[in-house]
Amino acid sequence: MKISRRGLIATIIYHGLLLALMIFAGLTFPDPPPEEEGILVNFGTDDSGFGQFEPSGDEENAGDPDLPVVQESVVAETAPPEPSYAEPVAKPDQTQDLEETRVVETPKPDPKEVERQRIEKERIERERRQEQERLERERIERERIERERLEQERIAREREKKARRLNNMGRSAFGKKGVGEGDGSQGVAGGSGNQGVSTGSAGADNYGTGGGLGNNAGNYGLGDRKALGSLPKPNVSGCSVTQRIVVKVEIKVDRNGKVISAVVTEATYQDNCIWNTVVAAAKRSRFTMDQNAPYQQTGWIRYIIEP
Repeated sequence: MKISRRGLIATIIYHGLLLALMIFAGLTFPDPPPEEEGILVNFGTDDSGFGQFEPSGDEENAGDPDLPVVQESVVAETAPPEPSYAEPVAKPDQTQDLEETRVVETPKPDPKEVERQRIEKERIERERRQEQERLERERIERERIERERLEQERIAREREKKARRLNNMGRSAFGKKGVGEGDGSQGVAGGSGNQGVSTGSAGADNYGTGGGLGNNAGNYGLGDRKALGSLPKPNVSGCSVTQRIVVKVEIKVDRNGKVISAVVTEATYQDNCIWNTVVAAAKRSRFTMDQNAPYQQTGWIRYIIEP
């Protein structure tokens, strides 16, 4: 109760001081009073207007006519010209103010140009295919040549093995290295041993399979392949033959046994007439077919021309 009495007394004193402060410091009026302030507004009758002079009108709209009209001197200012906007003129058949945006059509390509591009594209594609085919043919040809090389090496090894076996047979039969009269080796293939075939002649200078010797008939060598019939004889009736002439021709034979090329490689006498007839006879020669033979098997034919 004692505390409540003190609070009440303190509250009364506080509010009394606050009221006295407001009376002596806050509730004062300036003397003389301040001048009136505000914004001058020109009362008119319209929302828009232009010019420096007040127009005349009735009393209700223009105000009191007895009051003097105060004209203010206004410095003439040059107003910037207002931009003029041309109003769109409506066409007779136009039903709206806004024009539709025109769509720019893409020009159609020239048919001739399209045809030219198509032909050019086909040409490029055709050349590309031809180039691929050419590369493929070259690859196949390289593989074929490699196979032929390996096959020739295999055949050469088999021939060498066969020759050694025949030589061993002759050595066992005659007690010598070969079947000749002296010791040593003979042949053109290299290595040791007596090169030749068991059915051949000891005095022959051909170490492979041959067709024998004879007047103009010739002997040949083409591996294991045989001539079909007798070799054609060269017709030297139009040539001058004064001595015995031996001509060796290198030939290339395909798998069907046809001679596809012939060239003179050795001769004891140089005569173009004889050489041409010998080459012509060699090209007419035919041999047995062998699909396992090289694509172009190389061989030779020896011709002996007697006067």
